[in-house]
Amino acid sequence: MTSFNSLRLRLALAAGASALALSAPALAQEAAGDDFTIQELVVTAEKREQALQDVPVAVSAFTSSQRDVVGMTGIQDFVNFTPGMNYSGTDRVSLRGAGRNTFYVGNDPGVATYTDGFYSASSSELFKTPLFVERTEILRGPQGTLYGRNAMGGAVNTVSKRPDHEFGGELRAMYGDYDRTRVEGVVSIPVADTLRFKIGGSQDWQRQGFIENIGTANDGGTIKRTYFEFQADAELGDNATAWVRYSRTNWDDTMGVGDRLANLVTPYDTTRVFQPIGGLLPNPQYGYTTANPAVSDPYKMNTNRDGYGHLRGNHLLTAQVTYDLGWADLKYIGGFQQYNYQTGGDYDGTSRAGPITIPGMLVPYYPDQTTDFNEHKKYYSNEINLSSKADGPLTWILGLYQYHEKYRQQIQLAAPQQVQLATPLTLAGTPAAANPARNFADQQASLISKAYAVFGQATYRFNETWAVTGGLRYTKDEKDGSESQRLVLLSPSLFGGAAAFDVSSDMDAATPGVQNFRNLSGSWDAVTGSLDVDFTPDSDSLYYAKYSRGYKSGGFLLGTLAPQPQAKEEKVDAFEVGMKKTIARRLILNGSVFYNDYKDLQLNLQQLNAAGTASANNFVNVDATAWGVELEAQWQPTRALQMSASYGYLNTEITKGCCFYDPADPSALLPGAKPAGGAAVTNGVRLVFQDLKGSKLFQSPENKFAFNANYTFDFAPGSLILSGTYTWTDATIYQPFNDPAFEVPAYGTADFRVLWKDADGKYDLIGFVKNAFDEEGFTSTGSTNPTAIFANPNPGLAVGGTPYLRQTGVAISRGIIQPRTYGVELQYRF
Repeated sequence: MTSFNSLRLRLALAAGASALALSAPALAQEAAGDDFTIQELVVTAEKREQALQDVPVAVSAFTSSQRDVVGMTGIQDFVNFTPGMNYSGTDRVSLRGAGRNTFYVGNDPGVATYTDGFYSASSSELFKTPLFVERTEILRGPQGTLYGRNAMGGAVNTVSKRPDHEFGGELRAMYGDYDRTRVEGVVSIPVADTLRFKIGGSQDWQRQGFIENIGTANDGGTIKRTYFEFQADAELGDNATAWVRYSRTNWDDTMGVGDRLANLVTPYDTTRVFQPIGGLLPNPQYGYTTANPAVSDPYKMNTNRDGYGHLRGNHLLTAQVTYDLGWADLKYIGGFQQYNYQTGGDYDGTSRAGPITIPGMLVPYYPDQTTDFNEHKKYYSNEINLSSKADGPLTWILGLYQYHEKYRQQIQLAAPQQVQLATPLTLAGTPAAANPARNFADQQASLISKAYAVFGQATYRFNETWAVTGGLRYTKDEKDGSESQRLVLLSPSLFGGAAAFDVSSDMDAATPGVQNFRNLSGSWDAVTGSLDVDFTPDSDSLYYAKYSRGYKSGGFLLGTLAPQPQAKEEKVDAFEVGMKKTIARRLILNGSVFYNDYKDLQLNLQQLNAAGTASANNFVNVDATAWGVELEAQWQPTRALQMSASYGYLNTEITKGCCFYDPADPSALLPGAKPAGGAAVTNGVRLVFQDLKGSKLFQSPENKFAFNANYTFDFAPGSLILSGTYTWTDATIYQPFNDPAFEVPAYGTADFRVLWKDADGKYDLIGFVKNAFDEEGFTSTGSTNPTAIFANPNPGLAVGGTPYLRQTGVAISRGIIQPRTYGVELQYRF
């Protein structure tokens, strides 16, 4: 008996082969009449080939041909078309409210990223162009069985284009505004019937930046990126196959990793010299009368230090070996990756470099400051799985998994012109260790992570209508890390600023007055899994109800020396019902409704210390819920016309989390503040702690919508495709307090493309414009120093007879979307 699923898989494979051969998204134009079927995709979301419409998982899949027609050229395009997905522009991906909310060593992402089945701790693979990628699969919801590690929110798998069996290749060249060029190519070289090679590479160079710098430093948003890959694909006898891919990536950008555009968008503070809270960092804008140009135009900046974002030595080697046992496939998936990522530049955010004369300070103060973030990472993993091949009612997969990571990070803040920092003193007045880099803050951390897992999943089909799938995974994580921190203070209250003082307190008394140092270690384990019931009343319908359990290991805030540096593991119980429906072979409708109950989500927040006298930066856990509706549709009413749309509604809420301090509103005076848990007074400022219950999870827009329509005109020489896209993202908040300063407004963008394809399938000529109406949109919000502090005018609200102080605002840096861009691209196949 042939099942609906097997039949659909064969039809989907045939449709995909036809579409590839014809190189046109509207399918074959030569076929007689109007008898055609909308193309269905084949995916490996559950580690075996299945038609997308047969997989009881919420999956968004994007092929290379679809990306070319729609114009999906970067990670933000994946985000726009995937319900429940968000990308903050700082290498942080979230799905359904689950992601990674800190930047410190020792904690993991909440969305697992894979390249060809190999777990990657970097999202750089998501930036590869369609020339190198067959498809990208984004699985929403916890993947507790087959992916397991760090898949609380879901998993993203990039699948490479493999070598062809015949000699051939493709060249692509693009030129766009901002003086951007991209040249790339691949060639497949079959050297025998059983052995094929593939070589490819690209260079992407944008010489003008998206953010104009009116100061003396470089513009923000220029890029120079190179990519090289080599593949080998072979049949090892009658029963075994092997595939290996090596790639190397180098990026030289003027801003951080991942198409990151960010700018300080609030006015400079011209009222204070030194921070009244903490007293460590000087205010670099003191006496600076030049206005911040980004206040009126976020695409302008004014700095004197060049920004940089280097991804160097990004080597990735991954391999798959499959042996056909007849009754099952035995498969190995393994890989190794290493890279060095470094970013930094102007920390004070201004073009001022000259000295300031400060009353009470015996020497000039230089406000020129720099920042440098430097990380080195190496990791490898090995997986062996065994998957059944029988045509009976039972299918299954079993596997073993191992992961090892070594990570080192350094964050340095410096004042290069402040000579006192080079030879600091201890608080006792004796010489401290030399500080030749003139850092006023130096955080260093290292980490070794290990993970092991065993997993299994089985599906039993009672008949053509009903099936049940169950899976379990046991995961164990181990982490060992170290951290150190050095703080050097320059203040008029200490020796008139004539000397800098190392104020670090040593935690193990090895080198008093020089350095904080600490080792941390921990281990966590969990049993996760899923249970799914499928109802398939006919070959065009799938309905499913699913429960899954997700897990992310606990971790540390390495580098911060936080009083509470360790957080418990995250857990989620997820419930989902969904449907996948094909109507009249022209319309695909997929939808899901989900409810996620999160326990112990990890956040980095300020918390009252044990004595109740001050706040401290801690790694904490909160509980939350997320529920929503996700819809995806594809409609091809005629051969020539295709439409696709997606919509996501996401409602998130913190249900338990108290009590924390908001640096942007220390006295909890904003209308939405929720005072709870006491207060403390530090440097004359009354710190009021708040309850987060009822707050939204950050990086989780409530509504998202995307739509594309494309129409194909056929002529004897070839075909002309007109494509238009509109995407809209709701207002999004980027911290858990009810503070409008950290909420970015909703925005929408429109893209247009024109594609000419010749009749022989040799070349395509593409013209494009993205963000055609030059809309402004923001992808993240972060804060640095407060912009103003004043005495509360109500003397009745006082502590110890002294009116407390509050901040009127914060220095906001926002991630911004790319402005309008346009260009042309030529693709040639041989």
